[in-house]
Amino acid sequence: MNRFYFKIIIPSIISILLFILTIFLIIIPRYQENIMNGKREMIKELTNAAVSILSKYENDERNGLLSRDEAQKTAISRIQYLRYGEENKDYFWITDMYPVMIVHPYRPDLNGKDLNDFSDPHGKKLFVEFVKTVEQSDHGYVDYMWQWKDDSTHIVPKLSYVSIFKPWNWVIGTGVYIEDVKKEIKALTQRLLWISTGISGLIALMLFFITQQSLASEKKRIEAENELFESKEKYKTLVEAATEGLIMIIDGKISFSNSVISRLIEYDQSELINIDLKQIISDNNNKGLIELFFQEVIKEGQYEINLKKKNGGFISVLITSSTAKFYQKDVTILIVKDISFDKDAALPALDYQKLLSVIDIGFFRARIDTKGKFLYANETAIRILGYDNFSELADTYILKMLVSIEDRKNLRKILLKEGFIKTKILEINKKNNEPAVVAVTLVAINNDNPDDLICEGIIEDITLLEKEKNETNNLITQLKATSFLMEQSVREFLTPVFSIDSEKTITDAIKTMAIRKVDCLLVTKNEKATIGIITNTDIQKRVLAMKLSLDNPVYLIMSSPVIGVDINTSVFDAVKTCTEKNINHLVIKNETDDIEGLLNMADINLLLKQSLSFLITEINKAHTVDELKQAYKKLQLFIKPVIGSDISVRYIINITSSFSDAIIKRLIEITTDEIGKPPVDFTFICMGSEGRKEETLYTDQDNAIIYENVAAENAQSVNTYFNKLGEKVCNALNDIGYSFCKGNIMAKNPQWCQPISVWENQFARWITTPEPQNLLDATIFFDFREVYGNEELTLRLKNHIGNLVNINPLFIYHLAYNTYYTKPEQVSSGKNAETIDLKNAVNFIIMFIRAYAFKNNILTTNTLDRLSSIKAKQLINSNTATEIEYAYNLLMKLRFKIQADCIDTKSPLTNTLKTKDLLEIELSVLKKVLSLIPVYQNKIGMDFRIAT
Repeated sequence: MNRFYFKIIIPSIISILLFILTIFLIIIPRYQENIMNGKREMIKELTNAAVSILSKYENDERNGLLSRDEAQKTAISRIQYLRYGEENKDYFWITDMYPVMIVHPYRPDLNGKDLNDFSDPHGKKLFVEFVKTVEQSDHGYVDYMWQWKDDSTHIVPKLSYVSIFKPWNWVIGTGVYIEDVKKEIKALTQRLLWISTGISGLIALMLFFITQQSLASEKKRIEAENELFESKEKYKTLVEAATEGLIMIIDGKISFSNSVISRLIEYDQSELINIDLKQIISDNNNKGLIELFFQEVIKEGQYEINLKKKNGGFISVLITSSTAKFYQKDVTILIVKDISFDKDAALPALDYQKLLSVIDIGFFRARIDTKGKFLYANETAIRILGYDNFSELADTYILKMLVSIEDRKNLRKILLKEGFIKTKILEINKKNNEPAVVAVTLVAINNDNPDDLICEGIIEDITLLEKEKNETNNLITQLKATSFLMEQSVREFLTPVFSIDSEKTITDAIKTMAIRKVDCLLVTKNEKATIGIITNTDIQKRVLAMKLSLDNPVYLIMSSPVIGVDINTSVFDAVKTCTEKNINHLVIKNETDDIEGLLNMADINLLLKQSLSFLITEINKAHTVDELKQAYKKLQLFIKPVIGSDISVRYIINITSSFSDAIIKRLIEITTDEIGKPPVDFTFICMGSEGRKEETLYTDQDNAIIYENVAAENAQSVNTYFNKLGEKVCNALNDIGYSFCKGNIMAKNPQWCQPISVWENQFARWITTPEPQNLLDATIFFDFREVYGNEELTLRLKNHIGNLVNINPLFIYHLAYNTYYTKPEQVSSGKNAETIDLKNAVNFIIMFIRAYAFKNNILTTNTLDRLSSIKAKQLINSNTATEIEYAYNLLMKLRFKIQADCIDTKSPLTNTLKTKDLLEIELSVLKKVLSLIPVYQNKIGMDFRIAT
């Protein structure tokens, strides 16, 4: 009935409403407008007629028939008594341009008077408005309040038309009362209302009659449907209550099946409707039986057959087939009985086979004679051996599948002698000669009969396991080189020591370093005692920061005291010392405490980076995405022991960033070889964590393409090329393991594959009109660097950004504002199962440092590099900078640790830390670090004067 109301009654009501609304919203307003326009046109034409009277007497004046005074008086007398309208009371009046009233039929008291101060009850100086109107356009309409015709006590709205008579500088006009117009409109509205009411009543009567007829038909239809539904439900209940399966086949397709069939082969009933019967017939049947059931009409009889389950495996059933007629079509009715349990009594091994199928291990029975043939194989075994069904496998000789000649010779001998073979690793050729490695266990059933040896066995595919094992062994061999480096004594890596006297000038130090080709000098007192060290960094930062003259002595900019270690110290301990002390040069002393040389961290970092060279070499030699994907898997194996050591976070992120850079470069080379050389220079940039060289093992893509500006006629073809390049590179990165960006900030998105001019305009919009939320979404773009291509495009964009930031301080304020109002991660009291998003936690530190970097024109993108520059420029307290660096390293190391654990457990990578997995002391340190975030927020609030 609800459908009836929606289909019949509601449309009827809507049609009547639409009819009424059309009259009142369209027809009546249109008539009102037409009536008003008619009135306006009428008074215009009447005024033009009055002007023609004046023109007649002005013509008599020009012809000398009348003097001007006579002509004007005669014209006034004619106009004064000129009337029109229903009661013949509508009139004309005349003023001059001063204005002074020349003649007014109903207000003789105004004749000859100055009208400049005359106004209507609303304060409108109407006669002044008449003069202004004709001065502007010689004629026009003016609305005002005026007495009702000759009744001076009744003031009503009026619309007048005025026109200038230039020969005498007169203004003549007449008007229409708005009340008259309203009366006409009201009369029209009433007539239309009666008409619409009558029509609506007729329509309602007609619709009522139609509705009554439709309602009667609808009731009959519903009664018939209910009877049909009840009959259908009775039949369905009867069929569903059966303990055996029932299938109806029409034209070879399943037309109906009951719930018993769904339970047997694990399909939903809806999934079975209209599918071919052949889809549920297992390949583990003899060919004759399969062909019989592939026919549209199945011959009557009983058949034992295996049905295929939806999720793998099969079930043995007894099918009774019969035929019938259904709507003049031949149909087959199949009654299905599960006999798998009945057969188990005759085949004790069947339960064992089912178990093996569940745990994805192949089971087979075979005759091992001179060649060997399969007698039976479950679906898992068939799949492992590369075949589609048992019929194909049954025609294959077992021994010919073995790659090793020795295995072919010894397999039968061992079975005859021992009666079994346990977990034998065999190399085989699958169908189409595809190589594989399998683990096979065989048990002879009748080894007392050598001529007819039959065995049963299980087979497991371990191809990937063996491949991973080999790769791991190779990687261990390669990692030993790195381990060997870290365990060696620093004496193997010393560089010569050069010194300078403390009283020498900074200029002398610079010259000495240039001549010696070194980046540091020891500073001595009287050429004996070492009191400090001066490096390129000291010269660059302290001379510039302190604005020192180069004639000043070197001791003013030296670092002191000089940090040193024993010559027998390992490289690992030396690196650790440099990291803790935040230095790059370490003095090495011998047993007598004399200086033997210097250990330069730049040299060690180069050697450590070269330990990654075997992976970089593989990347550079790769020709396919699959080869690069294998290199990515090796990176994870390579990085895990590094994460577990005390190596600094900076070294770890250098490895991950160098690796991803190499991957991107090689992908671009492979892609450009495929689609052709780029039509113009371009640069492929990375942003976000990639742009800052702070990638973890769980990093998605944030990249873009910048290319040179091109002429308009070439723009589309160039853009098409780079869109194609971006799409191929990003898709390949996703296949390798660098997942797509959830925000679609990738070079495959046409929005982020644009010429340099578009990028400059985009950054200009972000910087010149910053909004806190929009800027929060866009900050990822401000940490970018060039990975491949023309570096000049990147430098141009960075300089453009720097210039814009310098002249738009509001942008810096909003950067700080977003940092100030970022909700910090916190750990509640007590050790519990709550989680913390470490990425969000470290993001605050990144945002904090970025704000100070942009404010002080620090162009580098790496967070630790930015922090070093901020610290060198003394923009924040040294202790605060050290605290921030510790917090950053701790949070990043925890991120790497949980991601390495995920790799070990084969779990999805994450940035989420479960606090229950931490030791009490680790949890305490983490709480302390996170508690510092509100302190830093207060600091940035004060430094950037953020209103709270």
